[in-house]
Amino acid sequence: MRVENWSSKLEDIVKETIRKDKFEYGKNDCITFTQQCVETITGKKIFEHKWKSLKDGKEVIKKLKKKDLLDIALYIARENNFQLVDISKVQRGDVLYYKSDYDLDGTLGICLGAVTMFNWHDGINLVKNNECKYAWRIE
Repeated sequence: MRVENWSSKLEDIVKETIRKDKFEYGKNDCITFTQQCVETITGKKIFEHKWKSLKDGKEVIKKLKKKDLLDIALYIARENNFQLVDISKVQRGDVLYYKSDYDLDGTLGICLGAVTMFNWHDGINLVKNNECKYAWRIE
């Protein structure tokens, strides 16, 4: 269940992330952005692991016996009962996965409406929802 005033809280995180100057693994990246949004929307902690570099991130994946970022996302979704939804049915605040050749073979972002915001190492990117591969309802 989403917390009261989740939409305005989400907007604050989006604005804060856009204002940040520098991409930094473990502090200002696609995972921390998405995690912070989901935790703000739901009011519960969803991921406890820390990383400071791409290498550290790959170690977390290995430690959890997962193969990539998508596998981690599927695991976290199952653990938190976030249901996979059809891309055409996503809503503001849902999590989407975009397949890419960057770093971990993909990235996670938050649906803002018709587009999803991703925090990549080359900056903030908005991608049309229908270009994404997976989506989870965040409740």
